[in-house]
Amino acid sequence: MAKAKIKDPWDQCKKCLPAKCCTYFALQVDEPETRKDYEAMLWQIAHKGVSFYIYRKGWYMMVETVCNFLRDDNKCAIYETRPYICREHSIENCEYTGDDYGWTEHFKSYKELLDWINDNTNFRFKYKEPDYGKPNAKGRKLKAMVGCGS
Repeated sequence: MAKAKIKDPWDQCKKCLPAKCCTYFALQVDEPETRKDYEAMLWQIAHKGVSFYIYRKGWYMMVETVCNFLRDDNKCAIYETRPYICREHSIENCEYTGDDYGWTEHFKSYKELLDWINDNTNFRFKYKEPDYGKPNAKGRKLKAMVGCGS
């Protein structure tokens, strides 16, 4: 069954809250093959707003970050001069309406990726619950980096 064409793209975008295509970008990355590759991915996913997914056997890094030109009403502030990749993105294949949007795996955390590596590869990584230390003088806990283990 074919979807009805939307005549005015803004009608589509008004329904898509919070403008999904303008709140992240994803880049295809080389499929990890070595322990060092997986360690690099674990380091990357330890950063806020980073996740990985597998789509059609390809690996992608997703970075959650809002476009600087997204207005409060979810419209583009530079619509007439927006970059080519934005012009190419159509409402027929967007996250809101597209039928072919999905991944076989989506790793949203360090622990999810580490568990997948341990379950699906010959590499073994240890996991230790993070210790963010004692509260500092202002009552906030200090953040510490979590290592990959051995």
